Amino acid sequence: MRVLSSLSSTGHIACESELMIDTEHPKQTDERSKDSARLCYDLVEQAPDVIFSLDRTGRFTFVNAQVEELLGFPPQQVLESHFKDYVDPVDRERLESIVTLEPEAIWDEEVAMIDAAGQRRFARIRIKVSSDHADRTSGFVGVMRDTTARRNLEEQLKASQAAMVHKIGIIDELYEHIVQSGKCKAIEEHTAEVAHELRQPLAIVGGFARRLCRQLDSGEPQDYLRQRQYLAIIIGEIQRLEKILDRLIDFTKRDSISRQRVNPNELIQYILEIAQGRLKEKQLELSSRLGKEIGEIFVDPGRFQQLVLNLVSNAIEASPVGGLIEVETGVSLPSEKALKTGALKSEGFFEMKVRNNGSPIPSESIQYVFNPFFTTKEDGTGLGLTLSKKIVEDHCGSISVKSDHFGTVFTVWLPLTDPIAARTSVVEDYQSSVGQNP
Repeated sequence: MRVLSSLSSTGHIACESELMIDTEHPKQTDERSKDSARLCYDLVEQAPDVIFSLDRTGRFTFVNAQVEELLGFPPQQVLESHFKDYVDPVDRERLESIVTLEPEAIWDEEVAMIDAAGQRRFARIRIKVSSDHADRTSGFVGVMRDTTARRNLEEQLKASQAAMVHKIGIIDELYEHIVQSGKCKAIEEHTAEVAHELRQPLAIVGGFARRLCRQLDSGEPQDYLRQRQYLAIIIGEIQRLEKILDRLIDFTKRDSISRQRVNPNELIQYILEIAQGRLKEKQLELSSRLGKEIGEIFVDPGRFQQLVLNLVSNAIEASPVGGLIEVETGVSLPSEKALKTGALKSEGFFEMKVRNNGSPIPSESIQYVFNPFFTTKEDGTGLGLTLSKKIVEDHCGSISVKSDHFGTVFTVWLPLTDPIAARTSVVEDYQSSVGQNP
């Protein structure tokens, strides 16, 4: 307020008071309050986490827009609903401890939740008591952070580790069986090769698993893309271990041979049709000359097809892109030298040749091609040819390999007659002749 003075017409001093109110300062204060409220609202709504408040009964009184990203429910639908309605039933009992919170305490738990699609999600939740002007508990305020991706990665890692432990257990059991039974001395002689084959994938799995654990425990923002890459490598190496184990188990199995009269050319033709896809991928040409003079022979159809598949697969892997693979069958009458060298017990044999024009096998290595775990390929198990030799020998046959600058050819001989029946007949004839003699 200020006083104004002036001289009147009578000569007296006239006074007049004037009241002035400052309206500018309250207006500025109000604007700053609005700006502050707007900033607070923007921060809450744009925060990457779910920010919420509950009344004393656990019902939502406020929730920001991020709840729709986490649970799929719009904020207006969540308001006035109970917090526990969105929690997985297995975790609801844990919420009971919230009501006993002290004013300065913080409830901090990872909880399983159910979204609008009925899917299970995970959130790290921090809740604190909210007080009124009289310091009485009026409700709760909290933050939810989506941890679903991290939790899924952890579960995948645990599953991979469990699978790895299981496979290692199989290795231990298998090795003990081999050593104790003494049925396969070849495996015992090549224990070092087994360890070498398994050590590399195990080392890779262990290394990437440790990296992943360090990232998860670091507390830093998670690089989910890199973690998924780590998991893909771990899973790939476990699959590689499974492949080695499967081949090893196949090698040690002693399945009985169930021979039947079958046309081998028909079984071979079936395998060649199966292999067409792989041949096209490598642009390989296939030449098959299946002898028409061959009738039926005594083989186990399934085991024979496995033999053909192993040899054809080996030829595909050994062939250069655009190379040639030849499969030829016929009837063979081995020479006397071949009969002795191969310890063959039949004068007539079904013969199959599988030839590729890849790089020759070194002369110092060719004598080991049928040995368990010997391989010249980077990702091979070294058991395919060993299994092939075993199948041939189970059929009382023989297999050989020849390799030079023209390529490599595997030759299989199987008896045209049933060797088991022939041996039985010889024994019966002998017993009959002995019985007739006085």
